[in-house]
Amino acid sequence: MKSSKTITISLPIEMGREMQTVAKEEHRTISELIREAFRKYQAHRNLYALAQEGRTVTQKKKITSKAFGGPFER
Repeated sequence: MKSSKTITISLPIEMGREMQTVAKEEHRTISELIREAFRKYQAHRNLYALAQEGRTVTQKKKITSKAFGGPFER
């Protein structure tokens, strides 16, 4: 069974050149660069979703920063 999936992508020519340059400078493959970029994108999406969920909960429960008595209290 295959442990990876091959995907073909299209990039603007200059971006492709830049990726090749970075990969060469860092002694990495373009696949490694793409995997890292996607992992960071996923982490950003997950963090954004968590923040949205937190806002929704605090709004539903009418929680404000005053409840914590912290530096944001007004």
